[in-house]
This record gives sequence, C-alpha cells and structure tokens, in this order.
Amino acid sequence: MMQKPLLIIGNKNYSSWSLRAWLLLKAFNIDFDEQLIELFHPSATPILNEHAPTGKVPVLVYGEGDEKVTVWDTLAIAIHANDYLTELDLWTGLKKSDAETNTSNRINSAYCQSIIAEMHSGFMGIRSEMPMNIRAKAKIQPSNACLNDIARIETIFENCLKERSKDGYLFGSFTAADAFFAPVILRLQTYADASGIVLKSTTKQYCETMLNNPHLQAWREAALEETRVIKEDEAGEILSVVGVLADQK
Repeated sequence: MMQKPLLIIGNKNYSSWSLRAWLLLKAFNIDFDEQLIELFHPSATPILNEHAPTGKVPVLVYGEGDEKVTVWDTLAIAIHANDYLTELDLWTGLKKSDAETNTSNRINSAYCQSIIAEMHSGFMGIRSEMPMNIRAKAKIQPSNACLNDIARIETIFENCLKERSKDGYLFGSFTAADAFFAPVILRLQTYADASGIVLKSTTKQYCETMLNNPHLQAWREAALEETRVIKEDEAGEILSVVGVLADQK
C-alpha cells in the first residue's frame, strides 16, 4: 500500500499556490496529510531544506529512501496527481475511461489545460497588485495591467460558463481549472468591490459557486483562524478584517 502523500503548504490566508494544490487534492478525494509552515519565517527553513528543492511551497512528498517521490510546483502536482493518484481525469472531472471517449471531452481537456497553463505563467498584474489576503477587504488603485488581467479572466469564465458548463463550475464538473482559479475568486472578494471594480454577472455567478464549495469554505475558515500578518503579502488600504484578528481588536 502506498504511503499517504504529505502536502507541505504555507499560511492559508496568503498562500495562493498552496490553496491550488490543496483544493485539487481535496476535490478529487485524494487522501493526504498536510503540514503548514510559516512563510518567511526561520522555522520553515529545515522543512523546506529537507523536502523542497526550490525552497517554496507547495510540495508533495511520499515514500522513503530511494523510493521517495517529491513533486514541487503546483502544475507538476496536478499532472502527477492525474497520472498516479486518482482514477478521475483532473482536466474534465470525468472517469478517465469516459474522458477519452469523444471529441468534445478532448476539446474541453485541451481548453482546461491551456487556461491552467495561462494562469500558471501569467496574470502578473493581478498577482502583484491583488495578493491573496482572505480575511481583508482592501482598496487599491488597479493599473491597466491589473484591469487587463481581470478582463481576460472574465472572458475565460464567460466562455466556460456559456459554452462548456452545466453545473456552475467551469467545465460542469469540478476540474483542475477550478482549483487553479480559486485564488482569483478570493482576490476579487478582497479587492473588487472595495476598489470600484465592476464584475460581469457571469463572474459573480462563478464566484458564488466557488465560495459555496465546501473545501474552499474549509480553507477560508482555517485562514480566518490565523493570526500572523505578513507585510510582504499585504496590499492597498485595508478597510476591514474578519476572523480572529478582528476579534482581538
């Protein structure tokens, strides 16, 4: 029997890449243990030195000695999970045997992989100006680069929800694409209304679907229990805070 994988993640309030990997494994019923480290804190160093070749989270590890498997980078974790850790196809949400049966599934799989890769390598405007900060409402002055990123993301959502989706997720069933765009949903919650950014109805609909996902709700609830403030991951004018930090004031 294979050893249960261990997913090493960072602070849930801030670590968007950790959320992607964690949500992906949860959504596809892949049993794993999690170990949370404190970002930018000396206590994290020995754990990262042991398991993470890049010194970053998330990283997925299982096995021992010569048989230890180490997977770093969220996209690599998704590919590895699809290949070895589930009977479902992460790109379509279907059983692998069903995912290969017709052209429409192949088209959706290609689109799903493409928007995941686009998210993985792009959207630097929204990343830098709207860092994930789940407990806060914050006002920013978005640049054109940030607004262009939001416009492109809304186009992706609209295309999926109008052309491909039946049940509220981007491809009907939950797929890896939903996991990869989940931090965007939380970013929009933090910054959009507070900054006067008007979102399309399809975007609001998809945000509601994702915020009702029980796994995303569990992550958010855990994030609200965290007390650490990491200045490097805070942006804009903080208008309000919820969770433990709010209770302490």
